[in-house]
Amino acid sequence: MLALVLEGGGMRAGFVAGALMALMDFGFRNFDIAVAVSASVPTLAYFLSGQRTAIEKIWRHELTSDKVVAYRNLPLAVLSDSSSYPVLNTVYLVDHVIRRKYPLNLDALEGCPTNFLMAATRVSSCRLDFLRLGQDDLYRIFKACLAVPACAVGPVRVGKRKYLDGGIANPLPVRPLLKYRDIRILGILSKPLHEGHYPTNFLERVFFWRYFRNHAWVTRCLNKSTKVYAEQVALLEEYRRLEPPAAFIIKPEKMPAADFVTRNRDKVNLTIDTGYRSVENLKDQLATFLAPELAGSRRSAAIGTPVRPPNTRTSESIGTLHPRDTIRVDQTGAAAEYYDELQS
Repeated sequence: MLALVLEGGGMRAGFVAGALMALMDFGFRNFDIAVAVSASVPTLAYFLSGQRTAIEKIWRHELTSDKVVAYRNLPLAVLSDSSSYPVLNTVYLVDHVIRRKYPLNLDALEGCPTNFLMAATRVSSCRLDFLRLGQDDLYRIFKACLAVPACAVGPVRVGKRKYLDGGIANPLPVRPLLKYRDIRILGILSKPLHEGHYPTNFLERVFFWRYFRNHAWVTRCLNKSTKVYAEQVALLEEYRRLEPPAAFIIKPEKMPAADFVTRNRDKVNLTIDTGYRSVENLKDQLATFLAPELAGSRRSAAIGTPVRPPNTRTSESIGTLHPRDTIRVDQTGAAAEYYDELQS
C-alpha cells in the first residue's frame, strides 16, 4: 500500500506543487491512496487527473493576483468577527480560476485508481474528516478545505456538516494511514522537518482578534494542532528509519521564500522551483523507495490495531492529543473520518 501525504501552508504549498510537477515529469504517479490538506487539495486533484499544465499556470500566474490575495479587505477584516471580508478570496479562486479557467478533467479524476482524500476540519468539534469524490459538489469541497479561519470565506457546508481548513485540526495527517497494512508513505512537507507548526503569530492574533474572540474553539484547535503536527512528523521519521524504509520525506532545507500569504510572484515561483529541484535531486532514491519489489504484498485496509514500527510512541506516551486517531470508512464509502479511540 503506497500513500502520498501533502502538507498545505498557504503560498508555502508552492513547494508541494513544484514537487508534484516533478513527480509527474519523472513518472512517479502510481499511489494507492493520496491525502492533501488545505492549499494542496486542489493541486492534488490536478495531479491525479494528469493536468500538470494547470498546476503550473495556477501557481505561477493566478495565486498572486489581487483578486485572490485581497489586501484591500484587510481593514474591514480586522474590524469584523466573521469571514465576510476575505483576505484570501478562495471563492474567486475556486469558481473562476479552477472551475472556469482551468477546469478539472473530472472523468480522469474519477477514473483514477488512487483513493483521493481531502482533509477538512469539522466546525466546533475540531474533528478532522476526509472528504471524498461524490460526497458533494467537488468545488464546494475545495472551498471547505481552503477555508482558512479569519482569512477566507467559511465555514462551508458539505452535506449536513460545516467545515473549515483541515490544517486547523491536523496539518499533516499521517497516523490515519497506519491502519493500512504494509503501508509506505511519501510525505511532502512545505517547511523544514523540524521547523514546527505555528498556526498563528502575534500580528495575526492582533489583526483578527474579533474573529478569534468569537470563535474560541478555533483558537483551542489551532493551539493543539502544534502538538498534533509534531507527532505526525515523528511518525514519518520513525517509518523512514525502518529497514527497508517505510517512509520517504521531501521537504525544503530552509523556510520557503514565499510566506503563508503573499502577492510576491517571484517568491512564489522560487518556492515552486525549490520543490521541483528537491524531487529532481532525490529522484534515484525516490525510484528505489517506490520500486514495487520493496512493497511486499499489497493488502486491503486493516480493521484491527494500526501497524506501528518498533519503538513508535503512541499518542498516550507523548501526552493527550485531540483527536486520537482511528479511521473509519462509512458504509457508502463517502467519507473517512477521525474518531476518538475512547469512543471506538
